[in-house]
Amino acid sequence: MSESHSAPTRGGARRKADYIALTKAARARFDTLAAESIEAVFQAVLTAATQDGDMAAAKLLIDRVIPSRRGAPVSFHIRPLKTPEDCALAYADLLDDVGAGRLTPDEAQTISAIVAKRAELFASVELAGEIEALKAQLAAIVGAQDLPSPIRRPFAIT
Repeated sequence: MSESHSAPTRGGARRKADYIALTKAARARFDTLAAESIEAVFQAVLTAATQDGDMAAAKLLIDRVIPSRRGAPVSFHIRPLKTPEDCALAYADLLDDVGAGRLTPDEAQTISAIVAKRAELFASVELAGEIEALKAQLAAIVGAQDLPSPIRRPFAIT
């Protein structure tokens, strides 16, 4: 006995695939309606804000036209991060700035995450350089000889 694709399961609940299809269809209908009426909606909100003095409408416009920032700009000095040692010293600088009240702990934490990412790059770049050096050494030792393949071929065809 085969189950119908639109048949409800478990107490009348829809299958996940059916729910997703309905959600996508509903979203597509909403997007179409919104695109068709966006000008009228905008004009209604603008009229309410400017002519009727509706502060909720004004706030809605301002929030959409000039969205608020997710954080405030921070003015601080950080040393150039050219070596891993610079990154370690930058952490010390951040601690000093928090202690002196020039940065909040949250600001220092955000900046330290950026410094940490920068510090991680040094190890990656160094490792890539070492790999290239090892390849060059191997090529010099082996020369133009054919190296055996690391892939084992248990069933060789002859």
